[in-house]
Amino acid sequence: MRVFSCVIVLISLIFSSLARAEVEEDGRYWLNIYAQGKLPVENLYWSMDTHPRWRDEGKHFDTLILRPSIFYKVTPKASVWLGYDTIINHPAGASAYQENRLWQQFSYQFDPIGGVSLSSRSRLENREREDFSQHAYRWRQMVRASLPSSLNPQLSWVVYDELFINFNDTHWGPRKGFDQNRLFLGVNWKFSDFSNADIGYLNQFINTKTVDRENHVLMTAIRFNF
Repeated sequence: MRVFSCVIVLISLIFSSLARAEVEEDGRYWLNIYAQGKLPVENLYWSMDTHPRWRDEGKHFDTLILRPSIFYKVTPKASVWLGYDTIINHPAGASAYQENRLWQQFSYQFDPIGGVSLSSRSRLENREREDFSQHAYRWRQMVRASLPSSLNPQLSWVVYDELFINFNDTHWGPRKGFDQNRLFLGVNWKFSDFSNADIGYLNQFINTKTVDRENHVLMTAIRFNF
């Protein structure tokens, strides 16, 4: 439990050092649905994610992300991924627009440390927005830790942090350098060997050209393995 607490404190300190004084805040709700299954090739799998998101304390629909991908298990602990995102954004006071992302990813499950399960996800995105020819390149690095709860064998405590770094400037939005940070604190409930769910609080800090944003997100993530 001490190791788990240290992870939370360390991530919080890193995140707080990125924050600025002038920030706009909002309450949001995100629903993430993940599905995975085996393909007829050894160690090759398919994955499909659907992410509807709401803003303004959950009153208005904000974003829909559709994320099909395939991945190959190099070892039982390591996998390489290739995916393509379609993101439909509905910003307040503006017309909807679409962004597409081609991405590559490496995921790794570490050996437990002091009862804490650790995993990492490293993703490189090639982003393109409709009506613009310039591409944006972004690195996403996530580290996730989970600890079984003594309250119930199906329950685990979960914390993860994901840092976003832009590699270049664009005319349509992204700027080189720190883009955003997401810190999640919550629980995981294991329904069966084939399904589980996270629910908790996610703090999203976004670095913008004008006033930075901090979103307080109630997030539910449901996973199915076929």
